[in-house]
Amino acid sequence: MGMTAGKTTAEKLAEKNGVTFYRINSDKFKTTRVDVFFLDELKKERASGNALLPLLMKRGCSAYPSVKELEKKLEELYGADLDGGVIKKGELQFLAFHVSHISDRYTGGDEKLFDECGKLLQCMLENPLVEGNGFKESLFKQERDNMVDYIRSRVNDKMRFSFSRCIEEMCSGEPYAVNEEGSEEDVLLLTPQNTLELHQEMIHTYPAYAYISGQVDDRSLERFIDSFLAKSRDSIKPISTQCVQKEAKEVKRVDENMDVNQGKLCLGFRTNIDPCSPDYYPLVVYNGILGGDTNSKLFRNVREKASLAYYAQSVLEKYKGLMIIMSGIEAENRGKAEKIILEQVEDMKKGNLSEADLKAAKNALETGTRAMQDSQGAIVDFFMSQNLTNCEDDFETMTEKFKSVTLEDVVRVAQKVQLDTVYFLKPDGSEKKEGNI
Repeated sequence: MGMTAGKTTAEKLAEKNGVTFYRINSDKFKTTRVDVFFLDELKKERASGNALLPLLMKRGCSAYPSVKELEKKLEELYGADLDGGVIKKGELQFLAFHVSHISDRYTGGDEKLFDECGKLLQCMLENPLVEGNGFKESLFKQERDNMVDYIRSRVNDKMRFSFSRCIEEMCSGEPYAVNEEGSEEDVLLLTPQNTLELHQEMIHTYPAYAYISGQVDDRSLERFIDSFLAKSRDSIKPISTQCVQKEAKEVKRVDENMDVNQGKLCLGFRTNIDPCSPDYYPLVVYNGILGGDTNSKLFRNVREKASLAYYAQSVLEKYKGLMIIMSGIEAENRGKAEKIILEQVEDMKKGNLSEADLKAAKNALETGTRAMQDSQGAIVDFFMSQNLTNCEDDFETMTEKFKSVTLEDVVRVAQKVQLDTVYFLKPDGSEKKEGNI
């Protein structure tokens, strides 16, 4: 299997038992890495269980039943790394696992690190630490309590908290409103038994993707694919495609009080643009010009010129067709800040933007695309996202598409962006008495 130097591609190797295997071709890395993703639809009643699974599974497996034994094994494998977690992409939840190790070329011995690490990953996936008909009790309690603490601590990062509250309000009644770790009450409904049942369901029925990156010989790859999840996987769950079209009828306004000294203003927009549509690339450029970085209109006008915000930026949620503008402001400036932010959005619709704006946004995107290719994890994430949305583009064609975006394209997509929700987290006055806003 030859490859062109410098070009990063994903090559489909096989599909078996509801697992699709890809090889990432890139000659940059001294490490070999296997990423495995199990997919489930994001649902309130399953989100917390799905999120807890990787935390339990990465603590050990039948062959290495304690953290100490697992760490010793990883040390023997030249400091290999084994990890797991959960990610939300649109209205899907990904249970993500990976193992990475130094490439066999660099060990000097005749070890087959790839084979060993592959076995370790399989052990983690298929033979977690169980007791009776549930996960090991002490381990379960520890990880469940950690997760409750983590969910409670989300409120401490006010920027992130206001962002997720804006999304919860905006997407109320849609699966996207569910947080990737679910909720505290749902975590508390989990038991070692019902979590192990969910694990069995994951192993037997969730569609899965495996990405192998780094140097691996074809024979080792074949062995890995042949042995991977060889247990019965005959009733793979279908995953429904995601819908990004939703008319924003009237603007929802939500104000919440909290003991904060800085207000957080979040504006949620519907872009109605599918990640595989030709309009997606102009949308990314649009977002860059509007609020992508320190060259952006939001940063220049809301923060620099009017000094109304500590920060002002916009981010896209690619899979759900959303754009969120976030800013941190003094509570009394709320009205002014919202007005100037919305003026920038209107400006984009009217086409008040320059070639210099366009160039700056494109340059930032090109730099970002290059930087992504320096990280194995980011490369895998990119190709996984492409598969998820059935998009064919690789890094090169994506860069070309960004380059070919015109000002007209940007103004065209600007028309589609509709304000849906305005969320304001405001100081509750415990700091000082507030005037009417």
